[in-house]
This record gives sequence, structure tokens and C-alpha cells, in this order.
Amino acid sequence: MTVFLPLQEGTVAPPFPSFLCPASEPTDYWKRVIKAILKAKHIAVVCGAGISVQAGIPDFRSSNGLFQSLKKDNPSLSSGRDLFDASVFKAEDTTALFCQMIAQLAEMSESAEPTQFHHLLRALDDRGKLLRVYTQNIDALESKSGLTFGVPEIGGPRGKPKSKVGPPASQDMPGRLPSPPPEIPRCIPLHGTLGTMHCVSCTHVFPLRDHLEHLISGIPPYCPECTTLEKLRQMSGKRSRGIGKLRPSVVLYNEDHKDGEHVGEVVRKDLTGSSPRADLLLVVGTSLRVPGTKRIVREFSKAVRLRATKANANTNTTSEGDQQIPTSSPRRTPVANEGPITSVYLNLDFPVPTRDWEGVFDVWLKGDAQQFAVAIKAELEKADAAKEAALERKRKREEAAVDAATLAALGEVQIEPQSKKHKISKKKPSKPPPLSASTLSPANPHLTPKSKVPPVSANLTRIDRLPSPDEDSDSSRREKLYLKIPGLGSRMDLKYSYRVTMGKPTAKLK
Repeated sequence: MTVFLPLQEGTVAPPFPSFLCPASEPTDYWKRVIKAILKAKHIAVVCGAGISVQAGIPDFRSSNGLFQSLKKDNPSLSSGRDLFDASVFKAEDTTALFCQMIAQLAEMSESAEPTQFHHLLRALDDRGKLLRVYTQNIDALESKSGLTFGVPEIGGPRGKPKSKVGPPASQDMPGRLPSPPPEIPRCIPLHGTLGTMHCVSCTHVFPLRDHLEHLISGIPPYCPECTTLEKLRQMSGKRSRGIGKLRPSVVLYNEDHKDGEHVGEVVRKDLTGSSPRADLLLVVGTSLRVPGTKRIVREFSKAVRLRATKANANTNTTSEGDQQIPTSSPRRTPVANEGPITSVYLNLDFPVPTRDWEGVFDVWLKGDAQQFAVAIKAELEKADAAKEAALERKRKREEAAVDAATLAALGEVQIEPQSKKHKISKKKPSKPPPLSASTLSPANPHLTPKSKVPPVSANLTRIDRLPSPDEDSDSSRREKLYLKIPGLGSRMDLKYSYRVTMGKPTAKLK
């Protein structure tokens, strides 16, 4: 079952497909969708033209889309889709129309700005939640939003290992670490990009803006690389190999993607790699008509569901030795509104044929991609604020604990400021006289005239504030006995006192 959840209130569920189940509590289920996105660690996004319409770039199949406008401007075409077919290069007139159309789209893309959904993708990437974006769009607005963009050459050109001349690096330079693998861009263009052109002969790539005038005139430009090589061959007397022409690096119907093997390798790594793996699939703004994209979506849907099933199995079981004992409730009929949300489809229309998508999506969000992006971005910012507040509270608790520990440590040795009534003497203190029998205290009969004055820090266990004259009551005199050592207080600005409390000598420096 797929839950139907409209973003616009009052929208009625369509009668088809039959496996759609309206959300019983739309508000609560919308909160569940938000929670699933906020909780997800690695989100895989597959997006189409619907996320760029607000930027001024038309989609393809809607009533106001590119196919309809091309058909209206060129009545000779049976459909605007014909200009996106590989057969367009078989005739000069269709080639000219194709080049002019690409020039217009390139100018639109150059002046367009990223939409709210593009900014949402960047926000997810900044928080480390975005695994990959597979885009069907050729406008490259994802790169303008700050995402890394392109198709990496994994394993060398066309997926083949690069040839090496000479011994391996480990033999040539002992101790040398192997080169790190190339970083995979965050956004992978499935259908190419309007930003580049490539030669059909030597496959060299060039910026499209450098050849925009030729495209506007409807004439494909010649390859500068082939032209240079041809001149060198003529100068050296070698035979001609011909000069190739440049074409926009967009993938047309009924042709293979020139970087298809590299794209497939990225998909394979994201699906079966050790880590990280997607735990949420988000499909936005695409009608899912292209076979390659359909397969990617179906494979990711299986992967995230399987991962969620394993996670729930680990959660609902307890281990007793080597045996796993299930603790879940007895079997009952599953309800569409229950279970984890792992795959979300966001578009104004459900993909057709509908039978191909039964059991693929957990929820269909019917609505605008930009409205969705604004709502999710607000929730992300709210979650960030709550996390910052929690970190601040934790920091304050740690500081309070450190302060308490510091005060406890300082409580073992306390030095009180000198009383104002004592004047500082500038004279050098003289050597204290020896103790005599008259200075002995009954509280400490072990002191003899020959005893030396013990050091101030000897046998001290605790230091406490000495009572002031006002606080010195009979009870305090009965509990505390003080022994003054003559000679230390008469000539110095500080007075040393010993105190005997509960049979343990302590000292006070004051």
C-alpha cells in the first residue's frame, strides 16, 4: 500500500491506482514524514524537471512544457519529443532546430537561479544527510546551489582500468601510499548537461558557452582539438583523419550515455558499497518515464526497505546466548499508515503505468516541490536550534561541574586575606626564640623546650575559617583549643595559629 498525502488541504484522493490509501490523520502522518527526513542519515534523491520550473526552465511533458511549445513553434514536427531523439542528427534541418533549441535552453539555464528545493539539497548536504542526487535535469542548477556536480571516471575511461607503464608504484617507490580514490560528486547528471559540448570523433569536452554563436545559427561547430591535430598531420605529411563536430553533452532518446558505465558504477557503489548506504529515498518532480531512471528508483526502494526491515528485526528481538528470541506482538494485518517511511514520491501526478509502482513508495506527497522544500528547511532549522540549545545546556552543566570540582580542591588549602588591623612591617623578621616550658599548652604536652617548631603544612587534614571575636562563644572554646607560637606573630605581618579539633591538628594562615 502507498499512503496518499496531499500538501494542499482539501485535495481528494484520486480513484486510481487501487493500492493508494488516504492517510487517516494527514497532520499526524505529515509529522511522521518530517521525522523520517530529519532522522535519516543518508538520503538518496532522484529528481526531475519539476524542481526547476520555478526557476523559469520549462518541464517536458506538461501542457505548458517544452514538448508542446516546440510542436507549436515547429508544425513540421510530429511531436516536440522528436528534437530529443538521436535521429535528430540524420537531417540538416532537424540538426539546426536542435542546435537552436539547445542554445535557448542554455541561455535560460545560465541566467536561472536555484530554487528552494535546490537550496534544500544544499542544506541536507551541509548537515551530512545527503548521500547522492541523481538528476534528470540538464540545467546544472544543482552546481549553482553549491553541490559538487559531474560524473567521475571510476576505473579510467569507460570503466576500464588505466594502463600503467613500468613497475607498480609499490616497487618503484617503496613506502609510497596508494593514491586515494577520486571523490564522487554529490550530484550525478543522468542525462548530461547543457554546460558542455563534446566531439563525436575524439570525445574531447569544451564549454558550451564558447560555441553559443554557432548553436544559435543552427550550425554545429568543428572540434578545435581535431582541427589542430589535422594541421599537424598535414605538416608532417601524414594522411588525414578528418575533423569531428561538437554536439551538446545531453543524452537523447535511443542513444547510449557516453558516461553510462561510470554512472552505473556510482549507483552500484551507493547500493552495495560497505558504507554509507541510503536509508531514505526521495523522488521529486519526475514522471519516471525513462527506463534507466525507473530502474534506479526501484533498486533504491528495495535497498532502503530491506535495510529498514533488518533494523526493525534487530530492534524487536532480544538475544539470549546464541539464540534470537522474537519479542514482537502476534501477527496481524499490516496497516498502510504504520511501519517506517523509507521511500517518498513527491509530484503533482502519480507515475504511469501505475502497476509498475505498486509496493515501491511508502507515501505519495501530492503537491509542489517548492512548498515541500520550504517546510522541510524550516524543520531543519528548528532542529538545529534545539540541538544548539541542548549543547549549550550541556556546556553549562560541564562548566558547573568543573567549578564545583575546583572549589572542592581549593577547599583543602585556603588563604584568607590579611586583616586590616595588622600593619605590614618593613623590618626583616628576626629568628624566633626557642620554646620554653612556659609556652607549653596543656592541650599538647608532647612539645618540649627542645622541640622544633613543626612546619606549617605538617599533618594538616582540613583548614577552616577561624572564628572572629564575635563568634567566639563558650561552646566554641570548649570544642576548639588554639596554641600560639611566640615569635611568629610579633614581628611579621601574618599570624600562624595551630588548632586542635577532634584530636587532629589543623592550621590556619591568616
